[in-house]
Amino acid sequence: MITYCYAVWNEFINFIGGRNGLLHWLFFCAALLFCALWGKGDRKRLFWPSVLVLLFFFNPLFYATIGTKFLSGVYWRLLWMLPVSFVIAYALTRLVYRWNKDALRVAVIVIACVCIIATGEREFSAKTYQEKENEYEIAQAAVEISDIVTENLLSWKENIIVPNELLCDVRQYSSAVGLLYGRNAGGFISDIAPDEQMVYEEMSKEEPDLSLVTEVARARECRYIVFNTSFHRIPEDLSGYGYEKIAVVQEDYAVYRRMVQQ
Repeated sequence: MITYCYAVWNEFINFIGGRNGLLHWLFFCAALLFCALWGKGDRKRLFWPSVLVLLFFFNPLFYATIGTKFLSGVYWRLLWMLPVSFVIAYALTRLVYRWNKDALRVAVIVIACVCIIATGEREFSAKTYQEKENEYEIAQAAVEISDIVTENLLSWKENIIVPNELLCDVRQYSSAVGLLYGRNAGGFISDIAPDEQMVYEEMSKEEPDLSLVTEVARARECRYIVFNTSFHRIPEDLSGYGYEKIAVVQEDYAVYRRMVQQ
């Protein structure tokens, strides 16, 4: 049970993020306390529903029976049910209207604005937005790699192995290109097969075990393997492993295809 308690706490830390997230959480807790003290209506509409969500979230028994089976990797999203921003704004508005003096009201509003500026981040910044590379709004490398694969289909679908940064993009572009594993390789939503996990771990290394990767690729009918040559330190010639280099995409991605005799 202690293990589950630690797991729930880690999920909570994942949710609040860094210092700014912690401050917003403290503001939310203070606002909830105000709602509890102000009247029956606020307690019924805001305080008790939020408390109920928190009781379920921090319950290790609930995490053990429900969270690990149905919410693996996304358990922290239960906290999305909390009306954090609304409760803070509502409590601040109620607080302002409790005072008759305009000076106090202005002071509270100014302090609130300063807190928002100090603890928030710019919405339109390089951290949150970037210029799109194509109309699909995914990595251009994923588009070009998928086009190479679909031009040489042997059946309705080809399974391939790609670097981890492309896992979420390839399937958004073409249903004819499958993946040996997706982002679930990191424990998201569902588990993957042991051999898939081994390949994922190797593809996460600068020097992957090519024998293991190619062996699993052949066994799982993956005719294509893509390496990020700016990260992966591999020899250019992989013919000894049964794969030949057929293309280079965006200067960094080397596309290998299983040789016919293999």
